Amino acid sequence: MPTSTSRTRFSKEYHPPGVKFNRIIGIDPGLSATGYGVLEKGKVLGFGVIRTDARESVAQRLVQLGTELEQVLNRFKPSCCAIETLFFKNGGARSVILSAQSRGVLMFILTQKKIPIFELTPATIKLAITGSGRASKTQLNFMVRKVLKIAGAVQEHAADALAVAYCLQNRQPR
Repeated sequence: MPTSTSRTRFSKEYHPPGVKFNRIIGIDPGLSATGYGVLEKGKVLGFGVIRTDARESVAQRLVQLGTELEQVLNRFKPSCCAIETLFFKNGGARSVILSAQSRGVLMFILTQKKIPIFELTPATIKLAITGSGRASKTQLNFMVRKVLKIAGAVQEHAADALAVAYCLQNRQPR
């Protein structure tokens, strides 16, 4: 299954003109917390955070992450996935490696289920939902709740995942 990697634009190579994905899962990857959010025609079907226990081995945490993502995919049956690219300002090498390993597991599961994957940068996502590529996490969370009409609190990683899905949804042909 092809994977589209785009820094700021939507790749037409893996998204033929006229093809529209109805149910999109957005993913904010991480080893300790992976956010997910599912949208269909602008409506929120569900969102949440997959958490792993830091006391477990990395291998066990990756298995748990993959298993729980598979359960989410089986529940919501998305037609495509939007996933945030890795971005680290001040992160250490260990956290970069752990996040990359997490993305690998997530992309493996998605590819096994033949779900097309579209990668979007954090700046692209923030720009799409807040109007600024440099928006803070608080501003992003506020706009996600406002744009998607979600009452109540949304965990940070789930809000990021919903923003990724929203960004991809708005990049599709109308």
